[in-house]
Amino acid sequence: MKKTNPLFLVFSLLMILSMVLTACGNATETVVTAPTDTSAPPTKPPASEPTKTPLPEGVIAVEEGASIVFSGWGDETEQQIYRDSIARFNEVYPNVTVDFQPIPADFQTKMKAAMAGGTAADVFYVDDQLMTAFGPTGQLLPLDEYMKEAGVNRSDFITALLSIFTLNNVTYALPKDWGTLGLVYLPEAFAEAGIPEPTADWTWDDLKTAAEKIKATGKYGGFCQNADWARFAPWAFGNGGAYANADFTAPMMNTPEVKGAALYLTDMYKQGLIVTASDVGAGWCGEAIGKKLVGMTYEGGWMVNFMRTSYADVTWKAVSLPAGPKGNADVIFTNGIGVNAATKYPKAAAALALFLTGKDNQAEIVKTGFAYSTHPDQLDMVVDPNDKAIAQGGMFELTRVAYWGPNTGKVNDAVGKALERVYLGDQTVDEAFAQAEQEASEFLTGGGASVGTGLTGLAVLEVEEGASIVFSGWGDETEQQIYRDSITRFNAIYPNVKVDFQPIPADFQTKMKAAMAGGTAADVFYVDDQLMTAFGSTGQLMPLDSYMAAAGTGRGDFIPALMSIFTLDGKTYALPKDWGTLGLVYLPEAFTEAGIPEPTADWTWDDLKTAAEAIQATGKYSGFCQNADWARFAPWAFGNGGAYVSPDFKTATVDTPEIKAAATFVADMKNSGAIVTASDVGAGWCGEAIGKKLVGMTYEGGWMVNFMRTSYADVAWKAVSLPAGPQGNADVIFTNGIGVNAATKYPKAAAALAIFLTSRENQAEIVKTGFAYSTHPDQVDLVVDANDKAIAQGGLFDLTRVAYWGPNTGKINDAVGKALERIYLGDQTVDEAFAQAQQEIQDILDGK
Repeated sequence: MKKTNPLFLVFSLLMILSMVLTACGNATETVVTAPTDTSAPPTKPPASEPTKTPLPEGVIAVEEGASIVFSGWGDETEQQIYRDSIARFNEVYPNVTVDFQPIPADFQTKMKAAMAGGTAADVFYVDDQLMTAFGPTGQLLPLDEYMKEAGVNRSDFITALLSIFTLNNVTYALPKDWGTLGLVYLPEAFAEAGIPEPTADWTWDDLKTAAEKIKATGKYGGFCQNADWARFAPWAFGNGGAYANADFTAPMMNTPEVKGAALYLTDMYKQGLIVTASDVGAGWCGEAIGKKLVGMTYEGGWMVNFMRTSYADVTWKAVSLPAGPKGNADVIFTNGIGVNAATKYPKAAAALALFLTGKDNQAEIVKTGFAYSTHPDQLDMVVDPNDKAIAQGGMFELTRVAYWGPNTGKVNDAVGKALERVYLGDQTVDEAFAQAEQEASEFLTGGGASVGTGLTGLAVLEVEEGASIVFSGWGDETEQQIYRDSITRFNAIYPNVKVDFQPIPADFQTKMKAAMAGGTAADVFYVDDQLMTAFGSTGQLMPLDSYMAAAGTGRGDFIPALMSIFTLDGKTYALPKDWGTLGLVYLPEAFTEAGIPEPTADWTWDDLKTAAEAIQATGKYSGFCQNADWARFAPWAFGNGGAYVSPDFKTATVDTPEIKAAATFVADMKNSGAIVTASDVGAGWCGEAIGKKLVGMTYEGGWMVNFMRTSYADVAWKAVSLPAGPQGNADVIFTNGIGVNAATKYPKAAAALAIFLTSRENQAEIVKTGFAYSTHPDQVDLVVDANDKAIAQGGLFDLTRVAYWGPNTGKINDAVGKALERIYLGDQTVDEAFAQAQQEIQDILDGK
């Protein structure tokens, strides 16, 4: 299988599947016409219903008028291959409309966000990362019944490929392509060394001897291999090893088999027989072959296109990998195609997945030289001799997909880092793989700790005996009760940890700073940007990373933007406990009164302005409510491509065309009367102005659900996501976290509480109350209330961001708010107000 971006294939330490590209297919059978019946017709028509024309073999019945979206990653070459595949699909299913929407970059991240937001494609690429995210949560459609209808069996595919896409014996995706490694070499290096070229019956010792001879020429490095888990895998497998056991419950790195392979490899490195790509001035080992810097390396079928396009004048060859002590082995990379369980057209979506991965379509893709078929009886279709030689590794008995369950990426990463430590001389093989074993154990089993029956996906930490900790946060009685309930759930898992909940409803930050200075601060407490600034850099917050690893969680389990506030120098000092964003909240009756349609999710700023003017004209309601508030202004700024400071938090960026244009739009609406403040209409805040039916619209968050339910239960209101600005849809995220006092007497118990309170299990329970959104991207769809769910969508817009600008966030946001206030009061123009704010913010950033 080939890919035009080889650097990505080599250096990515994400998931194994991201290294490979694509292939597809499905059996499209010819329609067989039934023979003509020449017998005399019956005197009476039969009583039974008319016989339906049978569908051709391999074709399933689909919904009438089906229209589905299909997404995958890949460059233009891959995209064209799938456009051609869709054209073939439509020859078989002419009435199914397929909208192909490729996502070339950040596919996994964007797909998780889309799934959480309810906008994911009907059919899409699935790798181990997405299988882990969507399989256990019921977000992938089981395909077995559709396979049965189409006459497709699991045995039709290369057996190893299905391991990633199977859960509880149910098939959630079908493999669309695969790749493996071969021994890629320069014939001229062997000629220069005066030795025969490699053959398919080579062993490790043959490779080592050849590397010595080639190195001795002084013209080439012998063999190129980085400290890479993927290229080490065939060594480990060829010596009878594996990174984890068969049921993915325990690591197997600190074993004679794996360490024996690592010792062989690293001894070659120490002798100079192995070099890394950077050692010889190449970006990756395939490039080192192209540049004629090394004699040999382990690379995959992607070398065919790479060499053809980048080094067409260089002669190279490939054979299958040499055998280890236990036999020939290789590693397989694979991706699949799955179906969104929420698709409106499951039959049509399943039909597309089956077709793309079926034999007929895969055969067509193999002809392009782009990928290998996932069907074992089609391996002989590979035309290029080097490609065919590389593909043979997929059939070795010891070859396997390096898949170790939901923690595959973390386990593989532990192996790569172990090799890196050995390469650098920081550790011996024994030391490095003992550490890797422990790290992987933390991911697979929580470091050996028992997993609580009520704690989904996390290991129960070993905590101090007799631990007693104080937990503090702000919030009203509703929030306090939510956290009392959370503590009860925590004690069901950690019954021997006493938690004294001491809420501080008012002046939390001031009181917490005083308590920290006096040595009386709580063990576990809420952390916002102000407290992160005060305590993070001073060492008063405890880093949580090691405890997170022991519990089997990590930063990647949370919505990425939320982590920015709580991170310093690569360490995690708090975990996000909740988040909120803004939506366009409105009164339907105000729109009825104005005789205009209600807002929709595709509104723009101009739509909002027009509606505000129409509502204002009724004389019964003001149009739109917005105070001189940095937070409510943020979506306007972001939606016009602006930000308050530069990404490195060093330069003020409010005196820019983007910010000032957004401010001018808002100010013009204020000057025309289309915008009013809460005090203008006699309300305490704009949400209350909705409750009192004083305004038609405002920007408010999910807190409106409980507020309206408890204070204005008889008022009908709705919400949609915020309107788009000139640069697109944008919103602002507010978040707080839970951190641990570095001076706590019980750090393990305190960390256990922080991790539990922010865990998927506890957050799922909190979401049910309607109080907050989960900080885990795969739980955004848990929001039940329709208005709340509409508001939450803003958190997934591409331009949405946390308005966090480093340690001076509060002062910077305040400067923006004051600039808006001066404009609202008519004391300054937009240019004057933001020129002043620019200077104020720059002085703050410069420490003046």
